[in-house]
Amino acid sequence: MDATHSAADRELIALVCAVAALQQAQRLLWAAGMTKTSIAIIGGGVAGLSAAHELAERGFEVTVYEARRAVGGKAKSQPVVGSGTGGRRDLPGEHGFRFFPAFYRHVVDTMARIPDGDVTVADHLRPAPEAALGLPDGQPLVRFLRRRPRRPSELAATFAAGFQGLGVTAADLVRFGERVLRYYTSCPERRLAQYEGISWWDYLGGDRYSPAFQRYLAAVPRVMVAMDPRHGSARTIGDISMQLLADQAGDGRQADRLLAGPTTETWIDPWRRHLEALGVRFKRGAARAIRVRRKTIAAFELEDGTLARADHYVCAVPIEAVRALIGPELAALDPALARLQAMPAPTFARMTAWMNGLQLYLRRDVPVVRGHMFYPESPWALTSVSQPQFWRERGALEARYGDGRVRGLISVDISDFGMAGTFVGKAARDCTPAEIAREVWQHLRAALRTADGPLLDDDDLIGWHLDDELEARAGGGLINRAPLLVHPPGSWAVRPEAATAIPNLVLAGDFVRTSTDIASMEGANEAARRAVNAILDRVDSGAARCGLWPMQAREPAIYAAARRIDAQVFANRWARGRHAFDLIPGLAASLGAVPSAPAAVVEGMRDAA
Repeated sequence: MDATHSAADRELIALVCAVAALQQAQRLLWAAGMTKTSIAIIGGGVAGLSAAHELAERGFEVTVYEARRAVGGKAKSQPVVGSGTGGRRDLPGEHGFRFFPAFYRHVVDTMARIPDGDVTVADHLRPAPEAALGLPDGQPLVRFLRRRPRRPSELAATFAAGFQGLGVTAADLVRFGERVLRYYTSCPERRLAQYEGISWWDYLGGDRYSPAFQRYLAAVPRVMVAMDPRHGSARTIGDISMQLLADQAGDGRQADRLLAGPTTETWIDPWRRHLEALGVRFKRGAARAIRVRRKTIAAFELEDGTLARADHYVCAVPIEAVRALIGPELAALDPALARLQAMPAPTFARMTAWMNGLQLYLRRDVPVVRGHMFYPESPWALTSVSQPQFWRERGALEARYGDGRVRGLISVDISDFGMAGTFVGKAARDCTPAEIAREVWQHLRAALRTADGPLLDDDDLIGWHLDDELEARAGGGLINRAPLLVHPPGSWAVRPEAATAIPNLVLAGDFVRTSTDIASMEGANEAARRAVNAILDRVDSGAARCGLWPMQAREPAIYAAARRIDAQVFANRWARGRHAFDLIPGLAASLGAVPSAPAAVVEGMRDAA
């Protein structure tokens, strides 16, 4: 060592060398299985369980802390306690029915790695080859293909029947078709820069359509993702809509899938058993604070005052819970967390909406359609699935659940709680649970019919179950304990990445920036994978990184070349940000130009960047 070094310099150099040696020794011991990096995960929903799964498979020591008695978050089933007799299980209730579109790749990949006897959980998925519209004006059901058409005339006949029932015009279809093709051929850079900052309604030019088609445009995003197209980001709704449209022309066996039984029975319970077999520990507890020490996380402080300590921490709770945990110390360490914490309450309120389920228990099985029912005229944006047809291999419904009388089960999702109902005359959020059940039942009775007459009679209904997350409010109305994240224009800028600026904290949840970019099981699973990959990078692990599949890569391949060309056009100063369609004389004038984002939204995105 150079004699010119002072004693203090030599001590500092020795300390640095010692730390490096310790880190290398820790990596070698970790690789040899002699020591394990400990992980504390707060939140036992799909994101938390997905992170635990990926980490446990790679040899980490994982503990999951969940506030409720059962894990699974919004995905877990809600049995109707006390309804089962004679050795039968309680009647199954749900936060909402579970469906798995073809573009759900991350979560299905995880399900394929969860054993359940001689099969995997992914083997419990069943195809839903049909969909239908129910219109409450005496019309029979309008059925749609959910498989690749065998000939063009078959596809044309299907769309003609559907749009005839909706009363749309040829001009509507031309205008909508141009916007769909424009979106498919837009590069990711254009989508983020131009479409993220405007609403889906403005992107489509919603005010230029016929009143009938406007109702359709307003209803579809509501029923699929609980997003109001007038207030939801065009990029978010557009990405998902393009996937769903592409699914319709794909393999019908994969276009849409449902579970072969209640969610907890067919997925969550086998998942927990598998995680426990991998060494994951589950503890009851909710975080009330995140303790910081020397610019790192020292512990999660639980509500009972105990401290959950680990080498690394995964925060896998919903966005409203994350926001409550961001204190001044935490915000000072990460600008993204600071933006989330500083968001005004009215702005934050626009980032969540309500989407909750109601199960109707019937005396007889009414299959209706082999897949989803959509009700575009329903003010509460209803969708439904008749469940027993997908569960039959497990036995008759009346033999497995309840008191033996329930043979039919229609599971309904309610996606708009702000509009006045047709039959009760007020918004769902202002109703009692009984009023919600009455409105939904009456609407289904009016809309579910064939040429021979209605499919449902009042005598069919035995009982119902409303999502447990909805609680009666003192003075009337409801409180929702589990709102759904939605994406107003410009919200991408205020959402954090999975990897925070804090070296031992990552975020997992459907609020994290992901390619999926939608509040869903798929988005939660992808976020968990990104969080795990961040931990693997930080500990310099040699383990394989979690697989990630970009959303745009799952769009039809025929548009890939057009998107590459659009990337060049978008980057060209001469084009001034215009799409190739805008360079066609007269096209924008006849169909309407895509508007620019409001100045306030652009400024907010620029500040976040």
